[in-house]
Amino acid sequence: MKRRDFFTNSLFAGGALTTGALGVHCNGKIEPKPFSGEVAINSGLSEPNFIREPEREIKIFTRTDILVIGGGPSGAAAAIAASKTGADTWLIERYNHLGGLWTGGMVLPLYSTHAVDRNNKKVQVMKGVGNEIWQRLKSIGGAIYDVDPVIDPEAGKYVIERMVIEAGVKILYHTLATNVIMSGETLKGVFIENKSGRSVILAKVVIDCSGDGDIFHLAGENYDTINGNIGLVHRLGNIDKINKKEPGYEQFAKLIGKDEAISVGRETPIPGVNWNNMHGKDDQDGTDALNLTNLQIEFRHKIWNNFQNIKKTPGYKDVFLLDTASQLGVRVSRIVDAEYKLTLEDTMTFKQFDDVIGISGAWTTILYKGGKITKQSRPLWQIPLRSLVPKKIEGLLVAGRCFCYEKELLEDARIIATCLITGQGAGVAAGISVKENEKTRNINIEKLNKELTNQNVYLG
Repeated sequence: MKRRDFFTNSLFAGGALTTGALGVHCNGKIEPKPFSGEVAINSGLSEPNFIREPEREIKIFTRTDILVIGGGPSGAAAAIAASKTGADTWLIERYNHLGGLWTGGMVLPLYSTHAVDRNNKKVQVMKGVGNEIWQRLKSIGGAIYDVDPVIDPEAGKYVIERMVIEAGVKILYHTLATNVIMSGETLKGVFIENKSGRSVILAKVVIDCSGDGDIFHLAGENYDTINGNIGLVHRLGNIDKINKKEPGYEQFAKLIGKDEAISVGRETPIPGVNWNNMHGKDDQDGTDALNLTNLQIEFRHKIWNNFQNIKKTPGYKDVFLLDTASQLGVRVSRIVDAEYKLTLEDTMTFKQFDDVIGISGAWTTILYKGGKITKQSRPLWQIPLRSLVPKKIEGLLVAGRCFCYEKELLEDARIIATCLITGQGAGVAAGISVKENEKTRNINIEKLNKELTNQNVYLG
C-alpha cells in the first residue's frame, strides 16, 4: 500500500473524515501519547530499517476554502489574490516571515518588472499584487531603481505581511506541510506539523507554493526533477567606509567583483550595505536534506573565509559581515506535469493564450535558435492557467518556480516577478473555483480574465 493511500483509507474510512487527537484533549491542547509501535525488520537484515507507526487519530486544525502552502512571493500573492475573491484563505509558512527567497534568502532584485512588447517598446509587465508590494516598498525607502528594483529584505518581510493580513488571510508560521489527504485523485487537505503537534487542514483548493513541489509530490502527481546550482547570499556593511586612498588599494581594486574572495556585491536601499550573491555549486539536488545541510555548512565557511580576505585588503578594514541568508538559495527542483508545458518558443513568439493569467519578462541573456537574446531585447511572454493545473490531481494548483515549463525557460520562469504573477493567477483561479463550485481546470475563462483585470493584473 502506498503511503498516501494509507492516509486516504484511514481518514475516509466509512465514507467520512474522522476527527480526534493524538491523545487526550486538555484545555484545547493535545496531550501526545508516547510511541508504542513495533520495530519492523526486513527479512535477511540484522538491523531494522524502518519503524511501523501505529494508527492514530489526528485533530482537524481548521477547514477553509483555500489553503496556500508556502509564503514566498508566489504564496503571498496567491493568498492575497484568493482572499480578494471572497474566499476564506489560510497561508502556511515554515519560517517566521513571508517573502521566501526574496526576503529570507536575500535574493533582493525584483526581476523582471519590464519587457519588450510587439512594438519593440519596453513596458511594465509586472502589475497587480507584485506592483503594489513594489510601490509600498518605494514609499518607505525599501526599494531602489525604477526598473527591476532591489529591495531591503526586512522592509519586504514587513510590507508583504501587512498586505497579507490586510487582505484577510490567516497566517500560520513555523509550520511544515508533511503529507496530504486524498480521495481518489482529489486532494482534500494537508497534514501539518509544528510545536503544537500534528494536525490537518481541510480545503476545497490547495495551492502548492512550496518552491519544491512538496504537495504535488506527496499527492502523487507526475513531475520532472531538475538539478541546479545552489548558493547562499550574504550582506556586508560599511561599504561606504572603504578607503580608496589607503596604500595598496589600487593593487586590489581591479580584482573587486571578479575575484569572489573579495567581492563586495551590489548596493541595497540601506546606505553602506551591499548584498552578495553566490553562484554556488552546479547540478545540486534541492530536495536532498543531507545535501542541503552539507552545502549550508560549506557555504557558511566559505563566506566567512572570503570575508577575512576582504578585511585584509587595503582600504577594507572597516567592512563587516552583516548577515547570511536564513534560506539556502535553491533555484530549481521539481517541475509539475501540468495540462500545458510552456515552451521557450511560446515565449519568444508572443504566443497568445485565452486563459492567460499574467505576463513576465527576463533577467539575463538566454539562448534561442543558436543566438543570444539579451534581457533588454527579451519579448514579454504570457503564462496560461493550464500550466498551473496538474494533469491528474484535482483540487490543486501550482505556482512559483514549480509550474510547468521547458527547462530552457528556467532562468525566466523562476525569477521573483514570475513567481508573483503565477501566484496571483493561481489565487484568482482558486477563488473562482470555490465561488462557482467548479474544478479548477474547468473554471469560466471570462470570469478569470475579469477578476484578474479587477486585481490590476497586466494581460497584454
